[in-house]
Amino acid sequence: MFPILSSSSTANVSSIKSILSNTLERLERCQRSLNDFLEEKRSSFPRFYFIGDDDLLQILGQATRPAVIQAHLKKLFAGIHSVGFDQEDKHIIAMNSIDGEVVPLQKKVTQEERNFVVRTRCPFL
Repeated sequence: MFPILSSSSTANVSSIKSILSNTLERLERCQRSLNDFLEEKRSSFPRFYFIGDDDLLQILGQATRPAVIQAHLKKLFAGIHSVGFDQEDKHIIAMNSIDGEVVPLQKKVTQEERNFVVRTRCPFL
């Protein structure tokens, strides 16, 4: 048998329903804003269309940590499995394939250049 609700518990249910409705509306606004943000990043660097939202958020959130970004390179660039760094991890000096092929760069990519890329177009190095 169902319990009989008093008018005060009916008011509580109504209040909770209102709170949940408000929370859902705010959550949907946040989701739309997040989708707009991700679409903006994808339109500025179309290779981001090749990865899912979770991967893109990880890339954007940890753009200054090259070790984290390495895992996503193979999804963004065909044939590039990782990049090689110098001994101090300050310069990118090579591109590596999954088969172990190494293509040395003619000019190393410096920290300043990586930061420029992060601030402008492609926030994954």
